[in-house]
Amino acid sequence: MREKKEINIKIGEHVKKARERTGITQEQLSEKIDVSPQYISDLERGVVGISVEKLKNLCVVLGVSSDEILFGNIQTKNSAAFFEKIS
Repeated sequence: MREKKEINIKIGEHVKKARERTGITQEQLSEKIDVSPQYISDLERGVVGISVEKLKNLCVVLGVSSDEILFGNIQTKNSAAFFEKIS
């Protein structure tokens, strides 16, 4: 069995959280980004990594930023202030 990399585990957790928040199944997500349901399962469990192309497609389908998938929900004081100013 392949050894899981910590970064893949974290990304997988973020993908699962975003997918569940949108209310779609692994199978539905797999169809939308043209991968197998097994790939989504493996991704969410941290067994496999994700390519830039798949990350981009996943972000579009889930309506999230790549920062959210790669780093989790990060909102710094600077970005909060920026968004407040442009609102």
